[in-house]
Amino acid sequence: QRGLLLKQGTMIDATLVAAQAAPPSMSAGAGAKSTVDDDADWTRTNGRSHFGYKAHVAMDQGSGLIRRATLTPASVSESEAADALIGGDEAAVYADRAYEQKERRRRLKAMGIKDRIMHRRNKHQRHLPRWQQRRNALIAPVRATIEHLFGIMKRSYDYRCVRYFSLERNALQLELLCI
Repeated sequence: QRGLLLKQGTMIDATLVAAQAAPPSMSAGAGAKSTVDDDADWTRTNGRSHFGYKAHVAMDQGSGLIRRATLTPASVSESEAADALIGGDEAAVYADRAYEQKERRRRLKAMGIKDRIMHRRNKHQRHLPRWQQRRNALIAPVRATIEHLFGIMKRSYDYRCVRYFSLERNALQLELLCI
């Protein structure tokens, strides 16, 4: 009523967006670049290869407003873009397993932000301890609302494929789409 915005938390995630340019042919070899769009790149998820970009988005938990968004080539990991999405004024950060880093958890604690990043298993820990499984189960439904945002972007705004042939122009398209 007084125009104040309560920032409960920020939910962070990324989605793949196909490039406008056709992917390079398989005969060009692994990691080949497009002759039309030098910025688009390859990534592999769930056993499938994708050529294009990755849209990294930070959404406010309470209002559903997009706070920050960046676009990177698809080869850039989600964790590399995460720090640019954290504003520092939120109460908590919600993210999936791809964003887990010990240093990030320490920084969030030092800034007074609650760490709601899901835990993942590693080579020394084949199964998560019961408390981490429970914590992940509590975080997952809250964090899942950002997936609805990506569904709206792809279905309603047809953001399955970028419109232009450069990272700079496509990043501007993402910004305008978020507005």
